[in-house]
Amino acid sequence: MCKHHLPGTLFFAFIFLAYGCIKEIAAPIRHSIPHLVVEGSITTEHSPYTIQLNYSGSFTTSQVDSTQIFIDNAMVVIHDTDGDSTVCNLTFPGTYQSSNSNFVGQVGHTYIIRIHLANGKTYISKPETILPVSPVDSVSIAYDSSTIYDVRPNQFIVSVHSRDPAALQNYYRWTASGYVARKSWGQPCNPYGSPPCTDPYMCKCYALCEQYIEDNHINILSDKLVAGNEITREVFYSPIYWYGKHFLEIKQYSLNKDAYYFWQQYITQTTRTGSILDPLPSSLLGNIYNEADSNDIALGLFSASDVFVKKVIIIPYAYQEYWLRSTASEFIKQGDCHVAYPNSLPDLQEPSGWENADTIEFR
Repeated sequence: MCKHHLPGTLFFAFIFLAYGCIKEIAAPIRHSIPHLVVEGSITTEHSPYTIQLNYSGSFTTSQVDSTQIFIDNAMVVIHDTDGDSTVCNLTFPGTYQSSNSNFVGQVGHTYIIRIHLANGKTYISKPETILPVSPVDSVSIAYDSSTIYDVRPNQFIVSVHSRDPAALQNYYRWTASGYVARKSWGQPCNPYGSPPCTDPYMCKCYALCEQYIEDNHINILSDKLVAGNEITREVFYSPIYWYGKHFLEIKQYSLNKDAYYFWQQYITQTTRTGSILDPLPSSLLGNIYNEADSNDIALGLFSASDVFVKKVIIIPYAYQEYWLRSTASEFIKQGDCHVAYPNSLPDLQEPSGWENADTIEFR
């Protein structure tokens, strides 16, 4: 059998041409004009109210330029149609808070926000009227025995129950936060002469605390399918890191139609799977526009809502320490509990404000 060999000179010439044809192509950069981005609200809950301002950055194929994104030199005022107003002062980069504690949102009243920028532009929101929201009648819990390795232990699924008024089209939003019990390795009660903690259950001092957590996902509902009936809605997933009480605060808000559809669009865009069938993303234009040019619309939203606040304390009588050692041990960190977990209270201190809260016993 004959074998054909490629001459050496021809082989190296081929390699040279192949590499020589490779041309570096710079990734295209999409320069976009920065847009004003606004996020804020007024509610029937006591002030202060928070308004956040920034500019959208310029975009490349891989990142967003976040330099000088916060707006720290604006004048922000919330007005009502009765002629009252409150100035919002800068408290953190891009964050403004209302200064008049007597300026509180009221059901049936209408509000606007006016933003004066250093470049001379003034943005104003469409008038937003606070609609009433139904009270939360009760709160229930269900035990979820599943765990997600290195993410969360078992948890309580917390739901609210409310009666929707039949006469009106209603839109709702919920937020939830609270304190849950945490366990750390702790530290020796007597630091002088005591041996160091060598396992997570040996030291009893500085080993327990309450950590603040909150649910940041957007939870909204239209009563289109439940008008006039009871609403049952899951509003919080409270992780069971250790034996102890769960102090939860649930807020039920009213929304108007435009705010509901804004958040619905937000959810759609942030939960895309990335398939080719997904619709192209679009800017989340809100209800704030340039007073001198109504076509110049800001991104984001200024909303006005009634809010009903419900506080509950979950008391997990059914839990035993030996069981938690097997289900939550991977979430126990070394050291002082208050130091190990951010946003936590000092050792064994319970949060204030839950003195009149409802209690739910888990047995």
